[in-house]
Amino acid sequence: MHDLPDTEEADAAAERYWPDHFKGVLRTALQERVEGPFLRERAFEELYRRLYAASFSDYASFCRRLAEGVVIGAENGVDETLEAIRRTLSRKKALPEKRPLAVYFWPDPFDADLTRILQREVFEEWGTHPIFRHLYEDHYTGPLSFDDFVAALAETAVSGARNGADGMLGEIYRAFLFERPLPSFRRRPRLVR
Repeated sequence: MHDLPDTEEADAAAERYWPDHFKGVLRTALQERVEGPFLRERAFEELYRRLYAASFSDYASFCRRLAEGVVIGAENGVDETLEAIRRTLSRKKALPEKRPLAVYFWPDPFDADLTRILQREVFEEWGTHPIFRHLYEDHYTGPLSFDDFVAALAETAVSGARNGADGMLGEIYRAFLFERPLPSFRRRPRLVR
């Protein structure tokens, strides 16, 4: 058998469903907006000492891991939302509604500034992608302009990120409440266009 080059990673990289810049903003800005309050307020220091000190070298690394978990939750929330958007667009149905969940958890990192930045990142990526222009022209022209169409999709994607982050904070706080190990922070498999 001939040796064939392994292109699986390159192929997977070419199949990213959501904007790279959006993911980068989640991994930097959202991480900082969650980790910062945890460190400043030292809200979980006693829990860290009592339950998690054996697993983390210090309180800062514990807070960093919690924030990473929230970012992973946001990414997974976006993946779920993107799948709903993909199903909706492929069936030529009305655009999916953004469905923000009630936010019960501290901190709430999705302030107006972060929301605007994330929506702009999605808008800029999807607004220049030919598949979204094609879908709009074939199935969604009418009351919405193309910019309104892409803006509605961007709002829905950011709502998914917020819901995912909030859901992961809920899982973390339940682990604290019941003195259990932290939830596993796993990214879902990458979606394909």
